[in-house]
Amino acid sequence: MTEKTNGMGATSKQVRAIYAIAREQGINSEKLHRHIKKKYGKESLGELTVKEASELIDCLRQIEQYNEAKDKNGDGIKEIRKWLTRIEERLMILETRYEKVLDRLIGEIELKQGVRLAELEREVRAIRGMLKEYFKKEEEHEQK
Repeated sequence: MTEKTNGMGATSKQVRAIYAIAREQGINSEKLHRHIKKKYGKESLGELTVKEASELIDCLRQIEQYNEAKDKNGDGIKEIRKWLTRIEERLMILETRYEKVLDRLIGEIELKQGVRLAELEREVRAIRGMLKEYFKKEEEHEQK
């Protein structure tokens, strides 16, 4: 059975491995894509060739081995990176929630302003009507 590829691109197995290893190392998707763009000039993992994907996997595994060696020495960098990645993910979730809340509040404010504007327009129309009526009566009075 052959592995599916995107044309001459990385296999789906390579792409899954890259994401898994990066996640284990505390490298979020944004950082991973920035690295891919900088190193390979590509916009996404799917654009990498099989060779480039293999090279990236090797690089990520070297980082993994380095971090594991550091952890054995009591540095704890791997755990710290995982912790920081989880915090980053939670912050992004919170940011999204706050953006939704702000959008809803802005919508409510605009709605209330719209209602106020509609009320003002009705009042202006009523005043115009009253003024027309007043001037009409004045004209009639002057003509008599």
